[in-house]
Amino acid sequence: MPKVYREEFPRPDFKRERWKCLNGEWEFAFDWEQTRETEDGLYGDYEEIIQVPFCYQSKLSGIGRQEDCAVVWYRKKFFVEKGDQTILLKFGAVDYCAKVWVNGRFSGVHEGGYSPFSLDVTEAMEDGENTIVVRVEDGQEADKPRGKQTWTGERFGCWYTPITGIWQPVWLEFVPRIHLERVKITPDLRSLTAVCEMFLSSGQTAECTVRPYMRLGEKKYDFGRQKLFCRNGYGKAVIAFRDFDLKRDLIYWSPEHPNLIDVEITVRSETGEDKVSTYFGMRSICADGGKILLNQEEYFQRLILDQGYWEESLLTPPSEESICRDLMLAREMGFNGVRKHQKIEDPLFYYWADKLGMIVWGELPSAYEYNDVMVRRTAEEMGRFVERDFNHPSIAVWVPVNESWGVRDVWENRSQQNYVKAMIYLIKALDKTRLVSGNDGWEQVEGTDICAIHDYIYTPKSLGKYKDIQKILQGSVESRMIFARGNGYQGQPVMLTEYGGIAFDTQEKDSWGYLGKVKNEEEFLDRLTPVTEEIIRSRNFAGFCYTQLTDVMQEVNGLLKIDRTPKVSPERLREVFGMKFYE
Repeated sequence: MPKVYREEFPRPDFKRERWKCLNGEWEFAFDWEQTRETEDGLYGDYEEIIQVPFCYQSKLSGIGRQEDCAVVWYRKKFFVEKGDQTILLKFGAVDYCAKVWVNGRFSGVHEGGYSPFSLDVTEAMEDGENTIVVRVEDGQEADKPRGKQTWTGERFGCWYTPITGIWQPVWLEFVPRIHLERVKITPDLRSLTAVCEMFLSSGQTAECTVRPYMRLGEKKYDFGRQKLFCRNGYGKAVIAFRDFDLKRDLIYWSPEHPNLIDVEITVRSETGEDKVSTYFGMRSICADGGKILLNQEEYFQRLILDQGYWEESLLTPPSEESICRDLMLAREMGFNGVRKHQKIEDPLFYYWADKLGMIVWGELPSAYEYNDVMVRRTAEEMGRFVERDFNHPSIAVWVPVNESWGVRDVWENRSQQNYVKAMIYLIKALDKTRLVSGNDGWEQVEGTDICAIHDYIYTPKSLGKYKDIQKILQGSVESRMIFARGNGYQGQPVMLTEYGGIAFDTQEKDSWGYLGKVKNEEEFLDRLTPVTEEIIRSRNFAGFCYTQLTDVMQEVNGLLKIDRTPKVSPERLREVFGMKFYE
């Protein structure tokens, strides 16, 4: 039998027992002229076989073609015992606009290349063999969230091969008609409680049971069981920890102590019983007095920029093990967090960051042309991002805009400034538990919780440039103003959220890094160490983010090669990135 990749349950943060994996071989067709009719798509011939969930541009897809094709088709035949359950067809992500048919019946459409969607396909499904057809349209428009996918047809600078089509898992879930669609758990460390909000399908009413518990080694702690009625599709319970004899460092989540609270939610109605397993972490993140506080204590963030590309699979993690390996390598090199750059990552990444203990910055992939369509698309995708990943304790900061991408005139354009502010306050309306870095890098606006600076010309030759940091904050870095006109510094924590980018000389044509290349490990450390030491020991910064974890195509400034081979000893890197404030 052909190998099937990614057979694990795709959402360990929202898990049901009864499900069916639809990854593996699908029929596939390029629609180069965009003339293939729906009937042909449903019943006609397909020329290729593709391995889902990998895009056709990747090696693991089995196709590996680099040409841009704006429309592609997928078809999958499979067997299922229908029974009397509601059947949900779920897609992790499809880039960009997907139309879905089941057994010839149109079942739904979704726009957004990085966000999940779910379709109730119960009426279209049959007992026995079924056929799913997906038509995907993915043009080169610059007014949609693209992230690091080129929109010119060619790779250039730090923009890479685009992806098209299904690039995260596809699966079925079998549920009662009245079932849990979402759970949102908001921790409050001051009261040692967490509010658990439940959202049911179709605005229905049902009885819900919430059972939180925790495993510490071989010991299990039960935190009670609550029964309540969710009315009109909504209900909430309060999980309390005050009455339990546990030290707070055994309850709180942090990178050093990644403690997780499991929650089992059962929904009972006349349509049956729906049981979902989820979890959350008791942690708080806030800014105070120019510092970032994790669980009410100052926490210095040592982040690595990670673009989440693999040579053989592009944006799709090739396996669960590959995700764990990246996180563990980052820890070994002295980092306590990851800035996931220009990508809404596979849910398994956030799950393992929760379990292994790594701070994560969640960043919206940028669009590159400002217009009304761009505003709508980015706001919708950002909202879906926050909704899907709210319960992950590892996520500490949201980044809606990076380096003025898509808002090139934000320095003095009020409309673009208002867009960035709107994105900041949209996030804050949805999530009161995290910080927001509004326009990470420069030309920031009021409302941002972090003053984030990007500086690739900070080298040993310019040591001391941040000694008078208040003067810097009133001006510019790398010729770009730190704040947009009419906006100014208001006491936020200051972080150097991109620096370094040091490349090794590979002799490869068109490969690049920042400010030239080094020949060996010693030259690399000579450039890295003095700057990083000054960032950490100056106490002017609340943290840093080094660029970057791995090489990505022509950008060869990773600490690891694209195959994850270290370029520099992880032990020596740990001495640099993990150094103490004082020695």
